[in-house]
Amino acid sequence: MNDIDMLQWLLSLLVVISVILILAFVAKKARVFGSNNQLLHVVATLPLGPKERIMVVQVGSEQVLLGVTGQQINLLKELAQPLDNSQPELNPFATKLALMMKQHNEK
Repeated sequence: MNDIDMLQWLLSLLVVISVILILAFVAKKARVFGSNNQLLHVVATLPLGPKERIMVVQVGSEQVLLGVTGQQINLLKELAQPLDNSQPELNPFATKLALMMKQHNEK
């Protein structure tokens, strides 16, 4: 094996490793391999500022009100009476896309 063949082999290896790292980064940012936990989900959210919001999160059979900022998450209140989840969908495209992605991940 001469020097040119060795250099070509090393460059090919670097390209393949770079592509793998880029794809892993994109998959992590897109949350492709995220958790599919049905016991924990966001019921409602209200933005208060660029990085601040109030969220109602369903944890098992209970709901909690959380204050979320860029640096921390605070429990504001445990809700005695859960919020009703049967609100009309504001964005049917997002709902349909989420359903299709869920079905695709189950395969």
